[in-house]
Amino acid sequence: MRIAYVSPFPPLVSGISDYSAELVPHLIERAEVEVFYEDGSEPPAFGAPAASWRALPARHAARPFEAIVYQLGNNSMFHSGAYRLLFEIPGIVMFHEVVIHHLIRELTLAKGYVDEYLEEVRYGAGRTSHALARRGVDTAALIDPFRYPLFERALDASLGALVHSDGGRARMLASRPLAQVHRVPFPWTPSLDPLHREPDAPSTRAALSSRLGVDSEAFVVACFGYLTRTKRLDVALRAFAQLARREPRAVFLAVGEISKSEYDFATLVPPDLASRVRALGRIDLETFEAAMARTDVAINLRYPTGGETSATLMRLLGLGRAVLVTDGGAFSELPSDAVGKVPADETEEPVLAAYLERLVSDEPLRRTMGRNARRFVEGEHRVEHTADCYLAAIAEIVAKGQPSRALPPLAPYPAWDVASETLGEVTADLADLGVDERDEDVLAAVAAEVRDLGWFAQDPPRGNRSR
Repeated sequence: MRIAYVSPFPPLVSGISDYSAELVPHLIERAEVEVFYEDGSEPPAFGAPAASWRALPARHAARPFEAIVYQLGNNSMFHSGAYRLLFEIPGIVMFHEVVIHHLIRELTLAKGYVDEYLEEVRYGAGRTSHALARRGVDTAALIDPFRYPLFERALDASLGALVHSDGGRARMLASRPLAQVHRVPFPWTPSLDPLHREPDAPSTRAALSSRLGVDSEAFVVACFGYLTRTKRLDVALRAFAQLARREPRAVFLAVGEISKSEYDFATLVPPDLASRVRALGRIDLETFEAAMARTDVAINLRYPTGGETSATLMRLLGLGRAVLVTDGGAFSELPSDAVGKVPADETEEPVLAAYLERLVSDEPLRRTMGRNARRFVEGEHRVEHTADCYLAAIAEIVAKGQPSRALPPLAPYPAWDVASETLGEVTADLADLGVDERDEDVLAAVAAEVRDLGWFAQDPPRGNRSR
């Protein structure tokens, strides 16, 4: 099979860049692959033809590809080429997250294209949501991206979709039930560093401790990756503080860049614990993995989630680390004997603190969690297996062809539909007043009025029936 593969690649600092750099060599072993890289990437040296994404239309016209695979994430810096091309040349889209609202907002609203942004919201979520988005733009209180994922237009333009979780697949099919959406496992590649094969061996632990500048007897709790508010760093530090005041060996590492727009890290750390909390910042992959291998308990919370699968989490599990995750999204699908699951509600912090309290004193439990985690990743997520699953899904999608439109865009109301327009305005006004889905009494009263008015009892005018 001849495949065009569109993605960011290193040196772009993106998880999907690293993902493609690991996956593509295994696809090349199994198929004829040409790489088309996003702006800012360097041509990958895989032994396969490589060119800018701008070259794809001409290459496809000269000799059509049997399949085009677009890697799509939620950041316009890394995926604007793929997003533009998929509407010009339909292909198969790997949605790394269901929520691509931020990507679309950056390509429209952030550039001053207000009407285009509002139309994307209407297309994906209907006229009522369009009204809410319009009010949000007018008042600088933008709608919540996690409630309005806006994947619908990209999915409708594709021949089929790939995702990494059952939850992501279910969410897409809820909006587009006839779409071809295939789940493939997230790829994992074993670390080549021999120190990482037995990270808990005393000699390895000492070597890793020395490299990171921590005591070999320290109990290391750590968070990894680009630490935004959705990663719950503030919650993790508060739970750690409860542990640290009882456990003198406990230290905390924040490994990766911390979002300065969302966190003032200095204010998150209690003064009495300042010497036991370190922010390592963005570091090279080798040191990043060394920090993972030296970690006793990793905290990998994610709320709200955009339906993504965490590459950092896969690395931690593959290294046999005890990891605590949010019980939500793709994380809920992990085996319960391989990770500790923390609820995303008011008990989040006390449950996290209780996990840390238990794990600091129960080394056998930590080792068991780590062994189960490594066994799970080695059995389900090896990169070779992912490559096989990719090609099987691509072949099935290509064989079936593009389905008929699964469903029309939500709320395709014609101009004559005054009732729907009015209801949209009422809904927007209620939202402005702070009414949401929890206010059941208010919503029931409004629904009763709508029913009594008989707004939706009449058929549309002949010749103008909505499809």
